[in-house]
Amino acid sequence: MKPDRIPTRSVIPAVLTPFTESGEIDWDDYRAHIQDVTSVDGVTTLMINGASSQDNTLTREDKKRLIRDAIDATDGRTPIIGAVRESKIESNLGILAADAEQAGSEAILIMPPACSENASVDGALARFRTVFEATDLPVAFYQVNPARNGYPIETMVALAEQDQVFAVKEGSGSPETSEKDMRSMRAVDPDIAIWSTHSRWLIGDLAIGADGILSGMGSISADLHVALCRAMWDNNLPEAQSVSEILWRLTQVFYAPGQNAHTRMKYALSKLGRLENDHVRAPQKSLDQSERYRVDQILNELVNA
Repeated sequence: MKPDRIPTRSVIPAVLTPFTESGEIDWDDYRAHIQDVTSVDGVTTLMINGASSQDNTLTREDKKRLIRDAIDATDGRTPIIGAVRESKIESNLGILAADAEQAGSEAILIMPPACSENASVDGALARFRTVFEATDLPVAFYQVNPARNGYPIETMVALAEQDQVFAVKEGSGSPETSEKDMRSMRAVDPDIAIWSTHSRWLIGDLAIGADGILSGMGSISADLHVALCRAMWDNNLPEAQSVSEILWRLTQVFYAPGQNAHTRMKYALSKLGRLENDHVRAPQKSLDQSERYRVDQILNELVNA
């Protein structure tokens, strides 16, 4: 089942949730962030309520409003994928999927399972069935490293065989595993959309067959993701390598060990004047001074390059 407005070849930023100093959602800044990201020609879709949004801290009403406000901020031009994941606030995926549909999502993305039992074929199908029974929307899923409860190949194949499943956010953690995932899923569904979230080697995933990019880093680098995809789709390797070099330098800062990558992106966006501030909601913490220095340094290098 394919969504009407979400193409297979897509660039999909997973957007951030701006907060006030007291931890409330900054709705004005959020709408400005949505308009900033979707102003990039070539962004096809947004993902809302994923890890980049600090989804585990959001209430059901927060999540619905984040979807509604994103639709309003773009006058409905940009389709929304609503991510769902169990949390202490709401543990029923079916309820969250129904909420996302009611708010205006055009597809659902099921986040990774919290335990290995739900990564098995039977466990995954039972978990996904709660979503299938709650909504008729097309469903995508997020594959992560098997060491972090990612799905083994047999589970990915079983999920790809489901009529409602149309896409995968591929984040298995290595180029070799990623290629195995792609080949196995396309053997059962040649039309399944595969979107890389491997920010450190996007060019590699696109070269071996990924259709596009779905990434939290798109909240700050959507223009680079679009440029990389277009270069690869046009078979322009030198241009793709040039864009990939910039992305690689950014990932060495954003995804370095230490503090949360999306917190670093928030700080960078605030330094660039694209967010009002870099506040986060507990349990995340604002960047310390050494972290801020590293982000400042890479931004200065790129601006002055």
